[in-house]
Amino acid sequence: MYEKGLFGEIAYLTTVKGFASEYGFGGVNLDVRSYHPVGKSSVIAWQVKGQFMHGDVPFNQLALLGGDRLMRGYYLGRYRDKNLIAAQLEYRMLPFPFSKRFGAVAFVSAGTVAPDLNSFQIKRLRVACGIGFRFLVFPKKDIYIRLDFGFTKEGLNFYVFNGEAF
Repeated sequence: MYEKGLFGEIAYLTTVKGFASEYGFGGVNLDVRSYHPVGKSSVIAWQVKGQFMHGDVPFNQLALLGGDRLMRGYYLGRYRDKNLIAAQLEYRMLPFPFSKRFGAVAFVSAGTVAPDLNSFQIKRLRVACGIGFRFLVFPKKDIYIRLDFGFTKEGLNFYVFNGEAF
């Protein structure tokens, strides 16, 4: 049986030019997640994520859209810029009613990046969706191996990882 839950995190990170860094930049990271049981072995989970950078942000510190956890279907960093807004929704059936170790998920996500807060545009919104399969490796620890297939207008990507995406 799954429990209802809410998780939220906000953080401000900064570097000072000349103090262990050649760049002066900072940013706010926001992550909000919620989990809602549906029956005995299913849950609806959602996540909203934001990253808002300022200053002289180096390329390798820009906000990244894509990857195995958010916007599955796009490779990590396919889209990157100073600011990111993304959300995802997932329906989890863990485990299937007829199995003690196998389960599945269906997910959809949308997100975009922009150079500044005033530049976010709906026409630049990227969408991904997909399905995934789960195998319960350690029942006492509730640890799954996941195989996710993410679909975008650019094609298909798949991911094999342990644990849920969020």
